[in-house]
Amino acid sequence: MGSFLSLPLLVLAAVLQVTLMPQIRILGGSPDLIFLIVVSWSLNASLEEAVLWAFVGGISKDLLSAAPLGTSTLGLIIILFAVHSIREQVYSVGLFTLIWVSILGSLFQQITILIIVYLAGFQPAFADTVGYGAVIDQIGYFVIPTIVYNLVAILPVYWFVRRLQIRIGLNERFTR
Repeated sequence: MGSFLSLPLLVLAAVLQVTLMPQIRILGGSPDLIFLIVVSWSLNASLEEAVLWAFVGGISKDLLSAAPLGTSTLGLIIILFAVHSIREQVYSVGLFTLIWVSILGSLFQQITILIIVYLAGFQPAFADTVGYGAVIDQIGYFVIPTIVYNLVAILPVYWFVRRLQIRIGLNERFTR
């Protein structure tokens, strides 16, 4: 059932990401709803289902942005493999798990997007320098505020996603 929910839920999140999130920006950062939903879902789902959610979410996000198709998907899938390998070693998802997944995952996701966008030939309008100076500007202006937003938003998003998983019958931690 969770696989069928991925398309409508993540397309709605991508639409909100493009329309609503730019209205609440501080500096250049805003919460990454797709990242938060996909990571929250993957903490209590099988790896196969989590990869499907990452693929659907990443493609939905990229279709509504100027980024090359697959930019968001690549970072999300790599993060999910890391989360899956560590998740098997912990008994339950706690506050510490949510914090480190939010901080490290957001950092990795944003840096991955930044690298792919630069390799594709795009340069942000605010970056007046080329090379390392533009990367430092991008990290300070966009990546750090996004990490802070994601750190604050992970708790309510995880709570919502976990309630949805329980409601549809995904009561066990994850299936092997």
